[in-house]
Amino acid sequence: MAPPAPMQLKVRLPENEDLARSLHEKRLSMREQACAFKENLDRTFAKAYRNICVADEPIRTLKEFSKIKGVGPWLIRCMKGFFEESNQDLPLTKVKKTREPKRSVPKKNIAASGSPGKGPLPNLPCQVAQFHPPSQGIFQPQLRGEKGPAELNMLNKDALLMNECILAMPPRQSSEGFLDAYEAVLILDDRENFGSHSRKVASRKVANQIYSQFKVPVEVKRLPVGDGIWIARHRQLRTEYVLDFIVERKNVADLRSSIRDNRYKDQKTRLQKCGLRKLLYLVEGDPNTSNGSVASIKTACFTTEILEGFDVLRTSGYTDTIRTYGYLTLSIMDYYNTNFNTLAKSAFICPTYDEFEGNCRGLQKKTVSQIFALQLMQVPQVTEKVALAVIELYPTLFSLARAYSVLDGDIRSQEEMLKNKCSTVNAAASRNIFKLVWADGCDLRV
Repeated sequence: MAPPAPMQLKVRLPENEDLARSLHEKRLSMREQACAFKENLDRTFAKAYRNICVADEPIRTLKEFSKIKGVGPWLIRCMKGFFEESNQDLPLTKVKKTREPKRSVPKKNIAASGSPGKGPLPNLPCQVAQFHPPSQGIFQPQLRGEKGPAELNMLNKDALLMNECILAMPPRQSSEGFLDAYEAVLILDDRENFGSHSRKVASRKVANQIYSQFKVPVEVKRLPVGDGIWIARHRQLRTEYVLDFIVERKNVADLRSSIRDNRYKDQKTRLQKCGLRKLLYLVEGDPNTSNGSVASIKTACFTTEILEGFDVLRTSGYTDTIRTYGYLTLSIMDYYNTNFNTLAKSAFICPTYDEFEGNCRGLQKKTVSQIFALQLMQVPQVTEKVALAVIELYPTLFSLARAYSVLDGDIRSQEEMLKNKCSTVNAAASRNIFKLVWADGCDLRV
């Protein structure tokens, strides 16, 4: 079927006529390229074109263009050049003078604003150029290299916001597709606890099970942060790029102890600073069957997902976790294989494994005692000296809670216990630390 003629639909607002024409010409030019133009991309152009024609508001900036139904990040990048100078709005007085002739300004009046006899200026903003009647044929696409004043040019900021939703891509080093050029590999941390075997043996056993079920490459090595990542290894150059996904896995018992000593907050902070943007928090097991506090575990999961931006995945147990790793790997491979050609020019490029490791090297892991000391220093009357004195006696919050429980519910003795054992702890600090421990709802059951 032959492509439709330009401007086959009537544009509701003359202000949007140039944009609709430019979008249609862009569509035709991409059809003529040597590489095949995918049918879904052709439909994307057609849908955006129809919605621009029926728009009730003028579209002058990239931000307004992005609000049109059917316009996504890919189409925004295609039309970025059209809006390169459209946000250089004229002062209000000039716009009013232009609109006085009721959208039928003679050509000589427009030329008068520039050099005599030369027509409109090459960088004339769209607010003036859009009022030319279509019969004059005056359509000058904006020059990609030119930019307006810094205080008015918001294009770079808008483009950055639009690209935030695009995951980083490994570089295109040939014309091949992703799976032809790269091998996607799941990397598991060798310190993962998957059962009664030693951790390294258990991780290798899980890697073999994932490979046998899903036929995807899996390796085991020491990771600087997280429990699982995915890399794209170039089949010829053997260069390794870390894909934009990272997993922190917790079974319910481990999550319970992490919440108790505040370790899980430190782990999430290191994940947020590692440089990868798709953060996955995998919780293995049913909190309702755990010996710990069900409320604290569920609250921690909701906080992690809703307030801290992680994607929380829940599995029923060890076997389900293996299947989840396999399905995740297949989904990630499908995502990069589908978007590798269309998003390859994204501003976000995957780091190499050495760059990822170097970035994580500065994220020092805090010990349980250090985290407990920082927690104590948030308590009124507890200085750094007092906190260090307390962790010398009780290195974790759980050990301090056990010491309180030995006093058989004598609240007064419990409040004064630290004061009696350490001279640097006064009565007020001891009482406030006691309130902190029991306010956290420590569960002393093993």
